[in-house]
Amino acid sequence: MSLNSLQLRHIRSFLAVAERKSFVDAAGDLGVSQPALSQTINHFEQVLGLKLFERTTRHVELTEHGVRLLRKSGDLDAELKSYFRELQLLRDSVGARIRIGYLIGTGVQFMPEAIRQFEEAYPAAEVELLEYDFNRPDAGLRNGEVDCAIVRPPLGIDDVEFEFLMTEKCIVCLPDGHPLCAHDVLTLSQIKDYSFVAAPGAGVWRDYWLAGEHMAGEVPKVVHEAATLDSELQAVATRKGISITAESTASYYARPGVTFRPLGDMKDCEIAVGFRAGGSPRVQEFVKIVRQVARAIADGKMKAPAARL
Repeated sequence: MSLNSLQLRHIRSFLAVAERKSFVDAAGDLGVSQPALSQTINHFEQVLGLKLFERTTRHVELTEHGVRLLRKSGDLDAELKSYFRELQLLRDSVGARIRIGYLIGTGVQFMPEAIRQFEEAYPAAEVELLEYDFNRPDAGLRNGEVDCAIVRPPLGIDDVEFEFLMTEKCIVCLPDGHPLCAHDVLTLSQIKDYSFVAAPGAGVWRDYWLAGEHMAGEVPKVVHEAATLDSELQAVATRKGISITAESTASYYARPGVTFRPLGDMKDCEIAVGFRAGGSPRVQEFVKIVRQVARAIADGKMKAPAARL
């Protein structure tokens, strides 16, 4: 096979697997399926005529050839990222487009007003809103698909800046009639032995919403995965399991069949806007506006939009 058949996706796929040491986690980071990622790596190895990874059912490790390639590929990836950032800045200097990602169900209290104010201040700007489900909690930040994004940390991304916007209480989603509905406030010790509905895949974000850092290593049993709030709440309503979510879910996504209870001993979750340093002036202006709107609502100086019935 010719080296001419190689593309940037081969390098990025190799780097993702080398960093995460997991095809499942790397596929989640790249926003592709695990079979597609495995096929890309296999093709890369065939073209090179080198084995890059030692794979077992439990571990993925770099071979000697893989280690040598990682050194070179890391430099190339950094140069490419720098190059694409320059292209982005060039496009932004002559265009008027801003891509704003958001994790589904995040920032519903302030996003409509922030977008309205931004479009009013910059009527020539083309605003593209991109919604991401729980398969991509980074909302396009990791791969540079968006200029900025409204997310719920932690996300495990090192080269992105996050500006805190507001906090929300964590709550438990229960099927109507569940024994825990008898309590006004729940604790982690009360819920840890129940079956859970969780986000797909693996990683720090999913672990957070399974209360991993609060349960001293006791990982709840996950019986069902859901990529959207609607599918999560539907799974809870049909008694597949319980879940942990943010309090705005109870306000904006409530439905028959689901009961919400505060989780008293889990610290508040955060909402933040993520962006890369050196972004276009429009990104900086949007960050400024969304920060002002979110804080005004959090401080009670501005009214959040009414919840849907």
